[in-house]
Amino acid sequence: MNMKLGEYLREERKKLGLTQQDFVQNIISVSQYSRVENGEQDLKVSDFVKLISINNLDINQLIQTFQNNTQIKQTVLETLAQAFYDRDLTKVKKIKDYLKQSSLDNSLLLRTELIILTLENKDISHNKNLERQFSEELNKFDDWTNDKVFLQLFGSSMLIFDMDRLNIYMNKILSEYTNKIYSLSFEDQRRIAGICINYLNRCYSEKNLVLVNKSINLLNKLARNPDLLMYRLLGKYFKYLFNNENVKKDQILDLLKDAGYEKFTINLAK
Repeated sequence: MNMKLGEYLREERKKLGLTQQDFVQNIISVSQYSRVENGEQDLKVSDFVKLISINNLDINQLIQTFQNNTQIKQTVLETLAQAFYDRDLTKVKKIKDYLKQSSLDNSLLLRTELIILTLENKDISHNKNLERQFSEELNKFDDWTNDKVFLQLFGSSMLIFDMDRLNIYMNKILSEYTNKIYSLSFEDQRRIAGICINYLNRCYSEKNLVLVNKSINLLNKLARNPDLLMYRLLGKYFKYLFNNENVKKDQILDLLKDAGYEKFTINLAK
């Protein structure tokens, strides 16, 4: 089946017997959504994922419908990220089961397996089998530092690499992006910033200081876009953490908790 996203959403909405207003629930305006259904306007992946979530659409059916569409890869990645944040192991396992039968690339399946192991509280650090698989995926392309799927894959695989190998990969990313990060698209800045945060988290737990300052420096160079506030704030958090400025560090933690990100703070180094 080769349907456009707008047609897919219209069909699913009608199956649910919902009006456009009921279907979007203020995620975007009804007028915007109407243009999406009619193929007159694109829909941000983040908004697409929200529509899938609030309307309980079947992610496996979505993968089957669009498995030859490049946008579905990003949609699956963001759905996995949300399921990880929600600690929804059942949803992640369902996605894994279908990915095994789909024609989507192996990197998505690897990421899903990694999330499952993490949610099951299994020790994935220095897992040589996973490290080999992830390294093979990362090394398939010389230009992986500019491939968003592989960057997502790298960002989720921090724990399986030994620090020497991780530092080599991270140095490539910092060399590629530090001097141009502020001029990139929001999605690209967000992706690279997320990698830096995961790396800093790992560095603190293993007392590795090799690229800490360079990673914090990149986060400080993000565009002063309100949508990137969280990443810039976390850059400050890690600066205070590594410098033992505990009062300032704890103030940021308290702020995140007050803003409703208590689940997120569970995974932050402290």
